[in-house]
Amino acid sequence: MVGLDRAWSIRDRQRAEWSAVAPGWQRNREKMTAPTSVITEKMLSLAGIRAGHRVLDLACAVGDPAFAIAGLVGPGGYVLGLDLSPEMVEAARELALREGASNAEFRTIESELGLGVPGEDFDVATCRLGLMFMPDPVAALRELRVALKPGGRVVASTWGAPERNPNFSLPMEIIARDAALPPRDPNAPGIFALPNPERLEGLLAEAGFVEVEAFAFETPVVKAKDAESYWYGVSTVAGPLVSLLASLSEEQRRVIREDVVEMIGEMFPEGPVEVSGEAVVAVGTKPL
Repeated sequence: MVGLDRAWSIRDRQRAEWSAVAPGWQRNREKMTAPTSVITEKMLSLAGIRAGHRVLDLACAVGDPAFAIAGLVGPGGYVLGLDLSPEMVEAARELALREGASNAEFRTIESELGLGVPGEDFDVATCRLGLMFMPDPVAALRELRVALKPGGRVVASTWGAPERNPNFSLPMEIIARDAALPPRDPNAPGIFALPNPERLEGLLAEAGFVEVEAFAFETPVVKAKDAESYWYGVSTVAGPLVSLLASLSEEQRRVIREDVVEMIGEMFPEGPVEVSGEAVVAVGTKPL
């Protein structure tokens, strides 16, 4: 948990970061979601979503897993996606119209602590790869618990430890080195803020959920035809990295790009670039 002023500063920064990459997420949605579909599949399996269910998806981005959920709940069900970024929400709305997902709605929120939904109105709540960016993840989970019906389930996923996720950690290390950045605050919200099952399980329990289970698993993360394509993806759709790169000089960005491309090229000399990583997922139930 962080102070109130810092929490709003974090939200404002993240809103700007994710809004900046929303067009890239919309254009490359299938390329981005296909490699990590294992995460969505595990979440939906744990959620026990059925036809007719009402589902709340926090940090929905451009609609993963909201669109998969819409297919599970069917025309008699409903999924509501919420996100800080207006650009992400608008992209999700456009995709919903294109795909005919009339049972999916998307809204912008100012904070994960103000969801704007009635209490005890949803059967399931999901948060895919978003909880670790929130200033107070326990408070966010409590808000989801309030929104759930008694006996409803919450399912959340995060990224595992840096050493288990080279797709993110290696470029970050090179950026930090070449740009002479200060060490990352391990307690600050970010990609690796909730890196293990014990931590995620503890948060759900602290938020008032019971029958909590959490585990880590390996998942494909990225597929690219070569090192240059890999760098293009990292530098255009990874919100925190894109924001960080934008703050650097043109020369710094050039050096970083060359170093990352060289490193990835050495790792995958024949191509394509296929990097796996570790994700963590947890499920809990609202007491009756």
